[in-house]
Amino acid sequence: MSEPNPYGTPSSRVEDLPEPVNRRFRWKAVLLGATTDLVGSAIAGVVLVIVFSFLAGPGGDTPEAVLDRLGQSWPFLMVSMIVGGGFTVLGGYVAGRIARHSFLTHALAAGGLSLVIGIVLFHSDEGPYSGIIATLGYGLHLPLALLGGWLAWRRMSSR
Repeated sequence: MSEPNPYGTPSSRVEDLPEPVNRRFRWKAVLLGATTDLVGSAIAGVVLVIVFSFLAGPGGDTPEAVLDRLGQSWPFLMVSMIVGGGFTVLGGYVAGRIARHSFLTHALAAGGLSLVIGIVLFHSDEGPYSGIIATLGYGLHLPLALLGGWLAWRRMSSR
């Protein structure tokens, strides 16, 4: 009876090896993160324009006049900046989570890509606050994307 029982539990500790992570740069993660930022910001921007237009009250103004008035409204610009920054964090988070490694690198690449596409697609403003809005928006874009990557890293490391 020196043979071990094949139906008994093993005497040594059995542990699953962690799944190996491919360390390639994942462009898919970057593209999905940048898309999350751009599409989310665009949809939120449309919703904010509608909400602030209704809050401004009924008027016989043309849509262009309403947009010009909103472009000079400090509360509208600040809410837009905060919501857009939130989507930048979300885009960095999505890029980091999909990549599953090099979280900050992928988040930074997604933030850089969405920043470049955003500059190309959306025209600059000529309003009274355009300088401070451009400085805050462009200056905080990459750090906010890095924050999203850091949050993705923290979420993955806590598991």
